[in-house]
Amino acid sequence: MSWLQVLRRNGRSGWACRSGSSAVEFALVAPVVLMLFAGITAFGLCLGAAHNLRQIAAEAARASIAGVTDTERATLAQTMVTRSLSSGAMFRPDSIKVTVGPDPNDATLYTVTVTLDANTLGINVFSKLIPMLPTILRSSISVRKGGL
Repeated sequence: MSWLQVLRRNGRSGWACRSGSSAVEFALVAPVVLMLFAGITAFGLCLGAAHNLRQIAAEAARASIAGVTDTERATLAQTMVTRSLSSGAMFRPDSIKVTVGPDPNDATLYTVTVTLDANTLGINVFSKLIPMLPTILRSSISVRKGGL
């Protein structure tokens, strides 16, 4: 008795045996879903890091208003960044660089720039699965000299 005759005798006709179809569907869909989740996770981490970096830069700019010289402003900004990082930020203190200097477009402004090496976030484990976002994140805040 052939395989087709057994299927017809059991009440099924044609190619009714579907015992492995769910495994095949899972094998086709799982890599796409895993890459989608990896992309969402990596993008969420980078978006959170950019937002956190922007907040740290804004706090450093606000703190540097009290400085009179560029050196004093840089010291105040660095102190505020160190204080912000010690209160539970998602960055290591050695991964952030702070620079304070005059704005190249306007002499009445100075700019506080906070730069992060995003490789320290640990999202480079996804680099083989998805296209990666920039490895250097930078946030600049301009403040008017004198604070007004």
